[in-house]
Formats: sequence, C-alpha cells, structure tokens
Amino acid sequence: MKSAVTVSEKALEASYHVAKLIARQKKPHTVGETLIKPACMEIVRLMLGPNEVKEVNKVSLSADTVKRRIHDMSSDILGTLIKKLLSAEKFALQIDETKDIKNKAQLIAIISFVDKDFIKEHYLYCKEVPERTTGEETFRVTDDFFKILNIQWSNCIAVCTDGAAAMTGRKKGLRYYSF
Repeated sequence: MKSAVTVSEKALEASYHVAKLIARQKKPHTVGETLIKPACMEIVRLMLGPNEVKEVNKVSLSADTVKRRIHDMSSDILGTLIKKLLSAEKFALQIDETKDIKNKAQLIAIISFVDKDFIKEHYLYCKEVPERTTGEETFRVTDDFFKILNIQWSNCIAVCTDGAAAMTGRKKGLRYYSF
C-alpha cells in the first residue's frame, strides 16, 4: 500500500512540475502528452529498462490535466498574494490598458505593498474590458475584482495610470471612484 501511494504522489508531483515547465515556456498544453511524456518514456526505456517505463507512464500529462494544474498553481499564487496584501493593509495600484492579439482591450494591474519591511510589487490581474475602455469601465473591472477578493478601496493609498482620458476619465473614472 505504501509503495502505491508513494508512486501516485510522485506521479502527481511530476505532473505539476511538468505543467509548470510547459507554462513557463508558453507551450501548448498538448505538448505534455504529444512530446514530453513520449520522450521521457523513450529515455527511461533506453537507459533504465522497460519495467521503469511503466512508472513514467503513470504521470498524467493530458492537455486537460496540464490546464488544470496550471490553473491550480495560479489560484494558489493569487491566494498567497491576497493573504499578504490583506495583512499589509495599505497598497498602491498601477493600472494600464493594452490590446491582445485579437485587438480586445485588456486591463493590467500591478499592486505594491510592504511585506516584512520590503516593498513588494506583484502582477495582480489581467482582465478583458468587455465594454469601451473608459475610466468608468476601468474602475468597474477593478472594483468587481476587489469585491470578489474582499480588497478594500479605503486601503488604497495611490493609483497610477498613464494619465490617458480612457484610464482616468474627465468627470468620472478611476480617479473619481477609487478614493
């Protein structure tokens, strides 16, 4: 029983490590099952023998599994960041708008706060802006994200944008709503 559990735990750990490598290299999720796993199995077969190949085959690297592993790791990182942010209380926010390859507006936020006497700066989110890119819409997207994670605007001590009207608004927008 102990051997089976250990092998399963090792296979699970290996699956997460490979998913992280795939994500870091920005490769398609299918590369796990179409290239990496077959290559690993061939290397193990040639160097260690056919019996050990069975162990490597237990590592799940399907596209759906890789996608799920990457999502799990991402959620864990965000959860850790939010815990640190909430314990820091005060934070500053940098927001900018960009376009993706489909020419859709994306809002990117970076958050800065003090953690253990060091100023930390972390990527907070990248969200599609469903409507027009206005200051009001920028605020709505950010506010919705904050509400889900229980982040309080009252703890925000600064908001930095490029100053474009689309980001700040002339009469209403991020700078008018956030404080």
